[in-house]
Amino acid sequence: MTKINPAVKLHCNIDEKAFSKAMFFCRFFTGAAMVYLSLGSLFYWREFLVNTNALGFPFVVSVAFSFATAELFLGLFLILGWHTRLNALFALPLGTLCAIIFFAGGYNKVFVALCLMQLAPLCTLLLLGPGMISLDFKRSQRRASRFFRG
Repeated sequence: MTKINPAVKLHCNIDEKAFSKAMFFCRFFTGAAMVYLSLGSLFYWREFLVNTNALGFPFVVSVAFSFATAELFLGLFLILGWHTRLNALFALPLGTLCAIIFFAGGYNKVFVALCLMQLAPLCTLLLLGPGMISLDFKRSQRRASRFFRG
């Protein structure tokens, strides 16, 4: 068995460009999936309303429309990288609620797979941020240049 020497200090070198590309692809595919699911809810509006009513939500039309529209905009904002961490924080419960409505409360393998496939990239974005290929990074650059003008 190999002994671990606690005196050895190791660190991880991160290539910022590769990290930013990885975060962009994570944001893009997660946001595209959210846009696809929300457009599916809006295109099959009658079934989405019936499922919302069957699950007992109050104010069926406004709740269904606001959930589907909010998921659409959260997906678009994730793709653009605008307020990424906040959007990732709100996207997981909202995506789960829309999936519950879309599957009419039936928890099958597809539902569980959908929620787990959303969980991994959204938690990654929540913890690590958007990367350099995002509007958040551009906004941070503008703020820093305005603050440190000299």
